Amino acid sequence: MASPVKIKATVEQVVRHTDTLASYQLVPHGRVPKFHAGQFLHLALDDYHPDRPWPESRVFSIASAPSSRATNLAVTIAAKGRFTQRIVHTLKPGSECWLKLPYGEFVFPPDLHLTLIAGGVGITPYLSLLRQMLEDKSPQRVHLYYGVRNAQHYLFGELIRRCADELANFNATVFCEDGSLPGASGILDIAAIHTAAPADTTFYLSGPPAMIAVFRERLCDLGVEADRVRIDDWE
Repeated sequence: MASPVKIKATVEQVVRHTDTLASYQLVPHGRVPKFHAGQFLHLALDDYHPDRPWPESRVFSIASAPSSRATNLAVTIAAKGRFTQRIVHTLKPGSECWLKLPYGEFVFPPDLHLTLIAGGVGITPYLSLLRQMLEDKSPQRVHLYYGVRNAQHYLFGELIRRCADELANFNATVFCEDGSLPGASGILDIAAIHTAAPADTTFYLSGPPAMIAVFRERLCDLGVEADRVRIDDWE
């Protein structure tokens, strides 16, 4: 894994999905080290000075493909606390911020069958992988299960559709709580997901901490070995 570096970045584009959820395209000012799909970065709003401590920051999954790191880093941010509200309400095209990256072990070996489970904004750690797979025309066997509350919270549907259309071994199933999207109605069903998955799959869990904890325990109860369950806990 590459050693983390600190770089300034400029916001190039903002896409507001809802009043409290937005995606950002960031142009880095310096050299960005190699990173792997699934890793994350620290984002700070206040200036960083080498002779001072790193300013207040939060961690976000890198949503762009590793190949685009020199010109584009993408993140999606949900305003859930004071600092993330500040980010969502103040960052706009032309704004500057500081980044520290890369971090994390939530990565995707190319020789495994992957069962990706995302609850809500938990889709973001998988976006870099999906973009990389499209670039590589990857033959890797991947099934994405994505749970959302309603159609408004279904993010990056075009990217998922492209993967389903262009990648021979990619499948996606959407669970929509209010039934406003095609696919399965209701919440993610970990028992049904386990039943449908091949015996050699590795399960990836990303979403609200309560969901991750319940799904991890349930997979253990179903006999899945601990090393075949990986969680996005940003630790």
